[in-house]
Amino acid sequence: MKATVLFRVIVLAIVALVGVNNVNAQDENFVTNEEKVDGLVVSKTVYRLEGSLHRHMKYDFTYDDQNRMTVKEAFKWNASREKWMPYFKVNYSYSISEITMLYARWNELHKAYDAGIEKSVYELNEANMPVACLTYKLNKGQWLERQPENWVMNIQTPTVNRNDSLLVVR
Repeated sequence: MKATVLFRVIVLAIVALVGVNNVNAQDENFVTNEEKVDGLVVSKTVYRLEGSLHRHMKYDFTYDDQNRMTVKEAFKWNASREKWMPYFKVNYSYSISEITMLYARWNELHKAYDAGIEKSVYELNEANMPVACLTYKLNKGQWLERQPENWVMNIQTPTVNRNDSLLVVR
């Protein structure tokens, strides 16, 4: 039993380490530039680094009067047209206990964003932290719940008995 638990912990640690290394390697191939207004990022351009900088992606952000993001719009660089082409858009709406994200893809034929095709609803606790997420996909005009991607966190504030605490001194 202890060997199985130890084996699982080791495998998890290796997977996490490999994932961190992959993220770091990917980050080295990209350079970003952010434009800020009043401390809020309103635009972020991502350049691919391949000998020189090449435009890759651009994100524009819109905020409400409480500095909460309301729209994130992504663009991909089209080198043959030499312009930014719309890619996707996420609209955020807020209520007292939820954040709803509505995802839409650009439809080049219609020259507009399709109606939202995916939706995520995050339930918030008293500290405004997400504790549950429900995801939906639009299918024939109806939102269908995507079970495998939904999650609920069981959050309890840990208590510490000072007598049981470990102290490390260097």
